[in-house]
Amino acid sequence: MGKYELWLEEWRKGATLNNDPDDLSICEEVTLVYAKSGVRIAQTRNVELLKRLAQRRYVDPAVIAYESARLGDKEQVFFWLEKAYSEKSGALQFIKMAKSLDPFRSDPRYIDLIKRMGLPL
Repeated sequence: MGKYELWLEEWRKGATLNNDPDDLSICEEVTLVYAKSGVRIAQTRNVELLKRLAQRRYVDPAVIAYESARLGDKEQVFFWLEKAYSEKSGALQFIKMAKSLDPFRSDPRYIDLIKRMGLPL
């Protein structure tokens, strides 16, 4: 929908309500990057920061896959989806609804993953 300021505002509210200083810190940095360089660079920075955070604590790999999909990074999408599948990720429940995955639904790897998950195509 292109309402990136709203996305950032809601993200900040959620991180604050969840009392998650790591998420709030990422949100603040992404907000600064967005203001300076635009949405694409902000989304790229978000993925970078999520990957870095995943080295210190659990970050659902499906979330990283969905965010990577927004950037069109096919190889990263499927790397993180496979990781999510192997870890029985909770966020995989949204795999068929995640709009960011629309460009990847015809990829044989997506179809294979959906079948392995026992979901209808």
